[in-house]
Amino acid sequence: MILKTLEFRDFSDCKALINMLDDQEYVFKYKEILQQKFEEMIQWFLYVYMGITSRPVPPYFPDQRKIDLLSLYILVAKDGGYREVTTENIWPIIAKDLGFEYKDGDYMRITYAMYLDVLEYYYKFKSVQEAVHVKEMVNEGAEFSGDAHRKTRSEGTNQYEQADKVHAGVDATQFALFAGSGWEDNWNLHKRRKRFNFSYMKKAMDDANQSVMKKGFNITKV
Repeated sequence: MILKTLEFRDFSDCKALINMLDDQEYVFKYKEILQQKFEEMIQWFLYVYMGITSRPVPPYFPDQRKIDLLSLYILVAKDGGYREVTTENIWPIIAKDLGFEYKDGDYMRITYAMYLDVLEYYYKFKSVQEAVHVKEMVNEGAEFSGDAHRKTRSEGTNQYEQADKVHAGVDATQFALFAGSGWEDNWNLHKRRKRFNFSYMKKAMDDANQSVMKKGFNITKV
């Protein structure tokens, strides 16, 4: 019910939906509803939040096949994010996973850049902002506990220990976000796919075709 009634009036609503994608089982169970909400979120983010109204949502391939933005987002996150996928040239595999051809990989890259890359940036930026805010609150709490320490040493010591633990957790969260991990980890439990080698694949296909033709020739000859 929460998912069905979710509306987008602020970026925090977008963040709430993206956080739901951490749970792989939840995504598979409610994927149809999530696809619809994800498109609504993209449309709100582009049209209202960013003021970009020239991009149709959802996007379509030149042959009018719809591109599933939710699946595109999840697959790219699973392989390390936009920059990792681009560096390792995994876009052809992403395209194939989405039901397209290897040659359509560059089209998937452009689609991701136009619809999802800025959204991902804002999501991480807002997450870091929240972590910094929490850190400031912790520091203020530590200063306050310092005053209390002057009154009751034992009570103040306990407050300092708690502040140090929270402080350490905040620093770890910030590091995880800047390192590109954190929320992506649930999708990266497998070994990431390696660079897509067109030359190797072409050679393998040529060898396979020659083998089939050779066997066919021998059968005809017999």
